[in-house]
Order: sequence, then structure tokens, then C-alpha cells
Amino acid sequence: MTETETETISSPYLSEEVNLKKRTPFHAQWEIFKIRSWRFLTHHPSCSEYKNHYFSIGPLNLCIGCFSIYSAILSYLVLFLAVPSVFRFNPYVMSILPFAGFGLAIFHLIFKIKNKWIKSLFRFSAGFGIAAYGALAIATFTEIKQWWYGIILLVILLAGNQLYGMSRGRTANRKECEDCPLHKADPPCLPEKNTNIKVRKVYAIIEEELQNLQEKRDRKKKAKLEQEVPNSE
Repeated sequence: MTETETETISSPYLSEEVNLKKRTPFHAQWEIFKIRSWRFLTHHPSCSEYKNHYFSIGPLNLCIGCFSIYSAILSYLVLFLAVPSVFRFNPYVMSILPFAGFGLAIFHLIFKIKNKWIKSLFRFSAGFGIAAYGALAIATFTEIKQWWYGIILLVILLAGNQLYGMSRGRTANRKECEDCPLHKADPPCLPEKNTNIKVRKVYAIIEEELQNLQEKRDRKKKAKLEQEVPNSE
């Protein structure tokens, strides 16, 4: 990658600067949450190299895959309760939807389409398929009365989830980092290390603020005692 291309990469992990609007415990915890949020909300570093992997909502980023899948599951739950004749008591619909949802998900896995909106659509379809599959498993216990069939379906679902995780690998969400030239920048782009440094700085700011407040209290207390001594005399 050329120097010009390197300059076009936008990363929040090149600076260790921390800005607190107010030095209060609430503002400190909110700042720490924002700094750390990419680990559990985005699941990818929040830099331009991963722009097709997350949605930005204000200061926070949300993982496209997780957000779309969970939104689909929630949508199916609403339909499961609102239209039970189709999405709860109709085994044909609940059998077809998982194939359709998983089919689109596999299509995306094979062709690796990067556009975030198309990716979101495929992830949503996968989530809808997962929810329908789960509803079918539940129906085997409550409606069809075939508990052993339901157990088989749940085992297949759990096994599929494990196999999917193994196929992606533990470093799947950091692949763009492997060959990124910003690793050799000065300072280098190291998301984990940079995040920890910023969090420690926020704690240091609050600790300094608490120390200053304690010193002010001590001075006031000392001044009050000095005033009381002459008065007592």
C-alpha cells in the first residue's frame, strides 16, 4: 500500500488523547464505555478499513452482522406472537424459512459481498431463518409432541453454530489488521493497546480530580479549625 493510500485510512487508535467534557464519575464512565464499546458492540476495530462491518449511530458503532441477526430474531418473535397461525402453528412455513434464510447466508459466505447494506440483508435473512428454525424446534415439543425430534433439531442448531464459529476462526474480525501499514506507523495502530491506554488515562483524570477535591476539603477544614481556635480563646 502506498503512502497516499495509507493517509486515507482513518483510525481512532493513532492518538492516545482523551477528552472529558466534564470531570464527573458519570462522564468518565460514559467515556470509558465509548472507548471500549467497539470490543462488544462492533466486534471489529472502528477504523475505515472496517467501514463495511459496522453501522455508526452517534458516537457508537454496531456490528452489522449481530445487529441484523438479532433484529431479525426479534422481528420473528413479534410475528410469532402476533400471527401465530403462520409463524407458530404452520410447520410448512417454519420449515421453508430456515432453508431460505440459511441459503442466502451461505450465498454471502461464498461470494463475500462487502457492501454493508447487502451484507445486512443477508445477515437479516440468516437471523430470520434461525428464529424460524427455533420456532420449529419449539413446535415439536408443544404442538407436534415429538420431543426427541425437537432435541435433534436443537442439537443440529448448536452444532451448526459451533461449526460456523470454527470456520471463521478466532481472528476473523481482525483480518484487515494483519496487512495494514498503520501497524508500522509512529505511533502504531494497535486497537487493544490504545484502548487500554485511553481507559487508564480516564481513570487517571478522575483520580486527579478526586485528589483535588479532597485537597480542597482538607483546606476548608483546616481554615475552619484555624478560625475556631481564636474564637475559643
